[in-house]
Amino acid sequence: MDLGRQESQDEGNRFWREEREEGAVYMVYLKRVTYRSHDRLEEGEKFMSHLMWETLKVRVVKAGTLERLVECMETCQGDLDSSHLNVFLSTYRTFASPEQVLKTLINRFIMLKSCAKDDDRKEMVEEQLKTIRSVISVWLDTHPDDFREHPDYPCLLDLEDFAKEHIADSDLGVRARHRLEKFQKEAKTLEESIEEMHLGARHGINGDKNVLFNQISNRSVAEQLTFKDAELFRKVVPHHCLGAVWSRRRKKGGKNPSSVVATIQQFNNVSLRVIATVLNTRGMKTSQRAKILQRWIEIAQELRDLKNFSSLRAIISGLQTHPVYRLRKTWAALPKNIMVLFTELSEIFSNENNQITSRELLMKEATAKFPDIESQNKTLQRRNLLKRQSWIENGIVQGTVPYLGTFLTDLTMIDTAFADITDDNLINFEKHRKEFEVIAQLKLLQSAAQIYQIVKDENFWTWFYSVNVYTDTESHDLSCTIEPPSDSNAKIKKKSASCAHTVLKMAAVYVLYHFITL
Repeated sequence: MDLGRQESQDEGNRFWREEREEGAVYMVYLKRVTYRSHDRLEEGEKFMSHLMWETLKVRVVKAGTLERLVECMETCQGDLDSSHLNVFLSTYRTFASPEQVLKTLINRFIMLKSCAKDDDRKEMVEEQLKTIRSVISVWLDTHPDDFREHPDYPCLLDLEDFAKEHIADSDLGVRARHRLEKFQKEAKTLEESIEEMHLGARHGINGDKNVLFNQISNRSVAEQLTFKDAELFRKVVPHHCLGAVWSRRRKKGGKNPSSVVATIQQFNNVSLRVIATVLNTRGMKTSQRAKILQRWIEIAQELRDLKNFSSLRAIISGLQTHPVYRLRKTWAALPKNIMVLFTELSEIFSNENNQITSRELLMKEATAKFPDIESQNKTLQRRNLLKRQSWIENGIVQGTVPYLGTFLTDLTMIDTAFADITDDNLINFEKHRKEFEVIAQLKLLQSAAQIYQIVKDENFWTWFYSVNVYTDTESHDLSCTIEPPSDSNAKIKKKSASCAHTVLKMAAVYVLYHFITL
């Protein structure tokens, strides 16, 4: 009989019950599998095909000790469970260190190797040993930074020693040595580049210090912000976004999530410069100040065209802060179509229904060639149609940079809603599966951010970092100088405005602003 099995498309897995063993809790599902049997009727005659089905029992670990979670990387046949491995490698840092995981894998390998002499289990054990070697190999290839433990690199040294002693026929030891030498070389290069950067800062940096905001085109501003955002987003280490980086776990001694902090800092840098360029206009006419507001809104639209939701959100947040938004005369001087555009761009990040609009847009356009821009304004509709046609004719494909706060918010909510440890004192692995779903989306978008082909403009960044930014109090004082408050009680007005500013900024930047102030 020849069996060709495949999973039934009509019925998925159906939860049956929980099963408990020492050190682990499993969710058991019933999985319906269909297959076609091919029976020979008589010698020399044709096969008769029958469609048949059976129900299989599938166990998925829900919670367990570190040792049991490592064991679950093997299926019941001893093969590699790639689904479990992906979740584990993406989230384990919230409950174990790389050293602990490597030690657990090595101990299991040594224990199984001692059982390989048993003839009854030899074939199964050999398959399990092969799987553990595959796990370590995949880990080293897909998450190399887990082994970047400057300056001693204990995991790589332990891995090299283990490979030499227990799997001499493997190239794992050689690969560990090569990885160690590479990390040491990169660390030395980084130290040299930092020294060069400090020398450059002492002797001045390249770039025209006399460049002014009005000398840079809207498109150039948007492209340079996208260049920076895409660069930082590609460098985000996904597990840095987990709950381990936020206050509750950071207090337990978690490492500083530098890749996330850098993205957050750039977000705030953009918002602060939006505020500064609008408020640093004392002596200007209202119409001139309105031109600056208009420029930032138009730059936000250029960012929308580039599918850069990070700086787009930063600009909208800056424009919505109290010191800027209270300038009624300035806003009233904007053309009607610009106000319509600002409203449409602001609605992308509405907090209604957990920012559902921005989420839908992000998923819809994540890997699309260009943005699907819609507008209720007829003038904007015509302009967007012309842009779209131009993109098609010129074969333009845009990358994507998301607003990282969306992912940080989701992961923080998961971290808050689900306990790290169950009542049985086991690692809650079901929580980490939910975290992995968010991380998988983030990784997809990191691939999309590779598409941009933008060259860095040193003159722009010389201008950008030369802008003098203000504190909340300074921003409020400047705003009141430009358009004095009508309320005669200036002290009360100032205090309430400062509170409103903080609330608006917190709402606009959400988790990002909270984290950077910790």
